[in-house]
Amino acid sequence: MKNLQDVIDKQSSGPRNRKKEAELRYLAEAHQASSVFPLGNLVPYENPDFLIESNGKTIGIELTELCSEPQRAEGGKLSKVASAADRRYRGFPNACPIDVVAVFASETEHVRFHKLAGGLASFVYNNQVARGDFDWNECDLPDGYSHIHLFPPRTLTGTWRTYKAFGSSLAPKELIDSRITEKNGRITEYRLVADEVWLLVVNDQFLGAGEVYARPDHVSQWKFASRFDRTLLFSRERDGSGELIELDRA
Repeated sequence: MKNLQDVIDKQSSGPRNRKKEAELRYLAEAHQASSVFPLGNLVPYENPDFLIESNGKTIGIELTELCSEPQRAEGGKLSKVASAADRRYRGFPNACPIDVVAVFASETEHVRFHKLAGGLASFVYNNQVARGDFDWNECDLPDGYSHIHLFPPRTLTGTWRTYKAFGSSLAPKELIDSRITEKNGRITEYRLVADEVWLLVVNDQFLGAGEVYARPDHVSQWKFASRFDRTLLFSRERDGSGELIELDRA
């Protein structure tokens, strides 16, 4: 794809579209990992995500992310707790600037967002003078937390951060099947604008929340009921490098 960098530069200079930026980054990294993608003019699109105009024909590229959807959704919820708690805290009378580091407990999916944010804000307010380390083994923490650390602010307003460790699990064949099946249902729409349509399944092994790992030696032995002309899995490493694997069709 000879115009890939031009597309990246144009996308970065225009209005922010974080979803398209992420898709473009994944496609660029997959392109670096393999020469399977043809040279040609790359056009950001929607259904499918990209079009490559090459040698008189158009190839559509649809991207999908391989992950655990429930954990991914939970991670999105948790990422917003710190800022919401900080805003609530600032609304309390005589709330002093403070730095906060809060660690979520292992199971937070049953705790509502407003309870996570409100509980943290109230706890910080009640302990803003004492400060220090607070562990669930030693004191009563708000629901959804295992550790809270309060210390003097390093900035005028203070900084609030939250963390949760998310482990990576092996991706079963059924998980890949489900992603392909979902996209299979839209293949007719994709073919309206492309002569060939490829599916790129991105297995980002450093995704964070919802992260899974598809072992290449397992994937190479599996067959999938794909309606796409080519179905590719990009096994992405932390630095953006990785391996591109073509999936066998059942």
